[in-house]
Amino acid sequence: MADERDGEQWKQGSSGLFQARRQRQERDRKQRQAGRKIIRAQDVKLEWEEKNGIWIGGLVSAEMGFDNRTIEVDCHIYPPHTHSVTHKHNEAVLFVLRGSGYTLLDGERVDWGPGDTVYIAAGLWHQHHVTSDEPAMVLAIK
Repeated sequence: MADERDGEQWKQGSSGLFQARRQRQERDRKQRQAGRKIIRAQDVKLEWEEKNGIWIGGLVSAEMGFDNRTIEVDCHIYPPHTHSVTHKHNEAVLFVLRGSGYTLLDGERVDWGPGDTVYIAAGLWHQHHVTSDEPAMVLAIK
């Protein structure tokens, strides 16, 4: 790594700006090292989210001690023959583990089943519908 080989010439600068940047990088490095690296299956806690009608559990988030800053990963379990509320959020990728249904993306129906991946653009109104007799389990990466 460049840091360990002292290959980044700018780090030799003595100005206040460079000193502050070196300090920030060192704080960031320590935070990354201290951050959580894994969540064990027995530590995943699913909670019923009444408003959205799903069981939800965090898999990777800052609230759980990970050092992530741009993505979160959740597990969503939708009961059979139910649907979420219409909602929008940042960009998301849904990977369907089991169950089948469809998602309305700004009114367009996109059918999905196990193994399918659904992309949802940032700010796009959408709603998920489960059509199967079994719960739908989805990994939501946002």
